[in-house]
Amino acid sequence: MVSLNDLTVSLLDKLAKECNIPLKKSLTKKEKIEIINGANIEDLKLRELIQKYLTIKKSRKKPKDDLISELKGRIRLLEEQVKFLMSKISVSEVKLSDDENQEIITITSDLRDIKRFIKSVIKPGESISIDELIEIRELQKIPLITLKHAIYDLIDENIVNSSEGKSRQKLGGKINTLTRIK
Repeated sequence: MVSLNDLTVSLLDKLAKECNIPLKKSLTKKEKIEIINGANIEDLKLRELIQKYLTIKKSRKKPKDDLISELKGRIRLLEEQVKFLMSKISVSEVKLSDDENQEIITITSDLRDIKRFIKSVIKPGESISIDELIEIRELQKIPLITLKHAIYDLIDENIVNSSEGKSRQKLGGKINTLTRIK
């Protein structure tokens, strides 16, 4: 059996307004239900009104569910498009050249060359913050995810150690500074 409890507060306000029952906004749902029940509305009319507003309540939920499923579909489509674009992006070869005994990356994406460049920037025993590393002009051309993978590879290969330091930016939420081991 339907009851006033099944309605939301805003729908209770609309029902009361339709029956010319004044309700204060500061009243709780329970108090509003008591006032509506005490207003001597015919049972049949009250049931009809409750049913009417329950129908409104149910019809409100459907578009939200449809909207959510539509958004999920759009997200899936975007994910597929990103995957497609990532597969189509051809990674340019990295061209390394000697310029005053320091290798410079002109265009990037080969992890080996990026790792070689990072090793040329950090001498054994020296440290560099992620902020300083990212500020290097040649590395700014590299997508951050590619740079991150190169750094993780260097850590896995025991060429650099990661540690906490004075860097505003962090890789993976924890890497602030890189120290070259060998």
